[in-house]
Amino acid sequence: MARLSDLIKQGKIPEKKQDEEVKIRNLERLKEDKDAVKTKQEGGSSSEEISEMNLPTEAREDKLPDKITLENISLPSEDELTAPSKEGLEEQKRIEGLYATIYDFIEGVISSLKRKKRFTIEKGLEIVKDIVHTENATNILYGKAVQGKGIPDNLSAHSANVCIYSLILGKGVDYSQEKLIELGITALLHDIGMVFIPNEIVSKKGKLTTSELQQLRKHPYYTFKILQTLGEKYLWIAKTASQEQERENGQGYPNGLKGDEIHDYAKIIGIADVYEALTHNRPQRRGYMPHDAVKLILGTQKDLFSNEVKRLLLTKLSCFPLGSYITLNSKAICKVIEIYEDAPLRPTVEILFDSQNRRLQKKKIIRLTDAPLLYVTGTVYESDLPQ
Repeated sequence: MARLSDLIKQGKIPEKKQDEEVKIRNLERLKEDKDAVKTKQEGGSSSEEISEMNLPTEAREDKLPDKITLENISLPSEDELTAPSKEGLEEQKRIEGLYATIYDFIEGVISSLKRKKRFTIEKGLEIVKDIVHTENATNILYGKAVQGKGIPDNLSAHSANVCIYSLILGKGVDYSQEKLIELGITALLHDIGMVFIPNEIVSKKGKLTTSELQQLRKHPYYTFKILQTLGEKYLWIAKTASQEQERENGQGYPNGLKGDEIHDYAKIIGIADVYEALTHNRPQRRGYMPHDAVKLILGTQKDLFSNEVKRLLLTKLSCFPLGSYITLNSKAICKVIEIYEDAPLRPTVEILFDSQNRRLQKKKIIRLTDAPLLYVTGTVYESDLPQ
């Protein structure tokens, strides 16, 4: 049966019938397994094409004054409370720049593959480490990835986005920094085999034929063969990445693995991959807003993912990301400025436009958890905001 990530291009979403809990496997089992992944090929072998590439693998405590009075306390203004510092703005700009860096890394790998040249992943590892070690980096990069402003719609952007989304989910299960880096670099390279899928299939607007679908389903095999050339040190990446299209109920591919046969990293990357595909433009449709994408996955694809991964999707990949735009039942248009894990559908918002689409002249903040009569009714693209 075709996977959602395949059928997105065809405008179809399959229905499933099965659901079960799973155990999360330890990465060490995969690293210790020296046997190469056995990957089923559909429609014939393409190993000869791959083999010809020849790729390698302390703060000082300030003394308080003796006497403090209300008169000599200077309270900050509202603007001072909300405006970030110069240093904060510079750090945010640097973090946002990491997106371009990670995008360029994948572009370089793709270019090398197309020219059948050797490539390394050390630069990618350094970028992922920087993201993992930088406070709030994933949140800032998530907002940039979801908005997609100025970002091309291609394999490099898809890979960068899935990396960012996977890191957010990994933090949700309290992965150590080492595990987050392992997860991040695997997510970044998970779809590299798509390089060898013909562009006329990838960009096709209509429904894929059976033959075309079989060709598309070869990309995990290509990914494994490509990453296998990096050598024994990174064989675990090749094995894990090749499982990203496997599904909880055994109806994934290429090997029909299920439950705890699938590595936990692959499970996270798998749902991040579907979420990314839904929230970004495809040849035959405009991307879904995050809120709608989450509802779609949890409503029609719930049997394909473990309960743990579905919980992570709902609580960590916010329905309404920071910086996104939403509408309320009052018909006001707002910007999301704070989100809450225990109440993902009731963020704190700044009202930008009233019910008549008139821009507010004075800042107005509403915490929806404290306003039971107000609720979110939809999401808005930045390009569709009133002028």
